[in-house]
Formats: sequence, C-alpha cells, structure tokens
Amino acid sequence: SGTAHSSASLRSSSRSPPARYTSGGAGEMIMPELKHIRAAYRASVKGLIYDDNGKLLFVRERSNTWDLPGGGLEHGEGIAEALRRECREELGAEIEIASAAPIIIPTWSKKFDTPVLIIAYQVRLVSPPTTTTDVSELRYIGADELGQVELDSTLSAMIDQFYV
Repeated sequence: SGTAHSSASLRSSSRSPPARYTSGGAGEMIMPELKHIRAAYRASVKGLIYDDNGKLLFVRERSNTWDLPGGGLEHGEGIAEALRRECREELGAEIEIASAAPIIIPTWSKKFDTPVLIIAYQVRLVSPPTTTTDVSELRYIGADELGQVELDSTLSAMIDQFYV
C-alpha cells in the first residue's frame, strides 16, 4: 500500500524540503518521508504469559492457527504501549511487563509474505484474560503439546526458544 519512493526522490533539491516532522494527531509526531518506505522487517510485539506449570498462553484469532498474544506496532507507537494495547484487544486484560529485556527473533510470515521481527516480553496478567471480538479461543499450551496444534507461521520454527 502507498506509493513507492526512491531515495533520490526523497532527496530531491528541485523543491523546498518537506517539514521534518508533522503532527500525527494526539501529540504524535511522524516523519512523512519515512511513512511510505517499506521496512526490512515487520515488527511484532508478543506477550509471553506462563501459567504455574510453565505452559504459554496462546490465542486463536480468525484463522485455525495458534499465536502468542500480540501484534504489529502501529506507526509512532512505543513497544510497551503496543504490547499493552494488543493484550487489551486480544485478551481483554491489562498486563505488566515482567522482563527487563525482550527476546528478539527474526522470522518469516507466510500470511504477509514478509520477514517479521518478533519482540517478546514475559508479562504478568493484572486482570483475567477472556475471549474478545479479535480472539475466539484462549489456551495454555505446554512444550510437550506443540505437536498437537498448528502454530502461526512466524512461530513454528522457533517456538521452543520461549519455553524454559
């Protein structure tokens, strides 16, 4: 989506340069010259929510695959802010980020046919999770149960890295 721009067109000196920043609403500042450049990776934040037995909480959205709660960063959004928003949307729950440093894993999305950079934080639920308009089912899945479920393509090759 959007128009492709070459780096030369962005540096064109035949007209006055665009304003460096413009307001994106709600006090957000965006750099218009970067908005249309396709990123090398799609950034996706994920919440690692463990039960008392070390199983991870997974969600089933519109497809038949299971994914970790979370999703893509919106333009100008911070990582922690995005993770809290995604958990509210998908789990109907508030969270606290429990790990100081994320697990960062480059992977591939078959759905979007693009590389994805997963940024995963261990989080604690502040309120109980529930199904929402975005999520039809929630399930804690143990490492020994992974062969019984179909995972999202971004997780299938590296999910073992999230189990202790």
